[in-house]
This record gives sequence, C-alpha cells and structure tokens, in this order.
Amino acid sequence: MNYKICYEEIPLKIYTKENKIYKIEFLKKCEENNSKFLNEFIRLLKEGKGLLSIDFESINPSIRPVLEEVYKIPYGAVATYGYISKKVFNTNNYARFVGSALSKNPIPVLIPCHRVVDRNLRLHGFSGGLTLKEKLLKIEGIEIKNGRVDKRFLVNL
Repeated sequence: MNYKICYEEIPLKIYTKENKIYKIEFLKKCEENNSKFLNEFIRLLKEGKGLLSIDFESINPSIRPVLEEVYKIPYGAVATYGYISKKVFNTNNYARFVGSALSKNPIPVLIPCHRVVDRNLRLHGFSGGLTLKEKLLKIEGIEIKNGRVDKRFLVNL
C-alpha cells in the first residue's frame, strides 16, 4: 500500500507493507493528505515509535549498518560522515562510503540522512537537494548559517 502525504509542505509518497515503511519518494507537489497516516509518520519521525516502523530487512545488506546507525541520530541533532563511519567501522576512514550509502537510502526523512553533515558541519548531498535538506533541518529547529550547522546541534551518541 502507498500513501501520499504533505509533511511541512514537503510532498512524499510512502510505500508500506504491513505497517512497515520500505520506500519514500519525493513528489513534485502536495496532492492529498491522509491525516491519520501523517500523524503516525510524524510520531515515527520524532519519537521513533508508533503504529508504523521501518523495514530495515528490505534494505541492501551492504548499506544497512550505515542506515541503522543514521536512524539513531535524534530529531533536532546532526552527526558527521566521519562520526557515522567511526560508529559503524571503528574508524573514520570510511566517511566517503557513508556518503555513498546515504545516497542509496530508500527511506529518506525517516532514516534521516538529512541529519548528516561534513566534518566542518557543512551541508552536503541529499537525494531531495540541498534546499530541501536545509528545510528539513530547520523544521527540526537546527540553526544553519552560511551553509553550516551550529556545533551545538552535533550529536554524541
């Protein structure tokens, strides 16, 4: 089953099977809104729980550990590519691999690749574009000046 929702004026198409989300696509415009589904989507985004869940088993095993780690970044915080690399591989030498894995994220927004920044806290690549990445971060209350996130939003998991 799939749903079209408009989250903070961001149009999304969400694919589910048995209340597990396995894919999210960005749409060009908001068409409809299922308010009950939208509320559950927001609950999962902010609290990591609810009637919906993420189908991690449907994700390619080669990138799954990276996406599982990124999923742990709390709402309203950011982490660096190097930090995620260190958590997954015990070294920050795989920061580029982390970026590559995030570019293949089938569930953007909920697996919050928009919360990952470079070591200088600058915004880099996002499947929905940098403007959307910045918008998502600002929705979460993260302050950005000149393309950089304020360091007080950096996570320590």
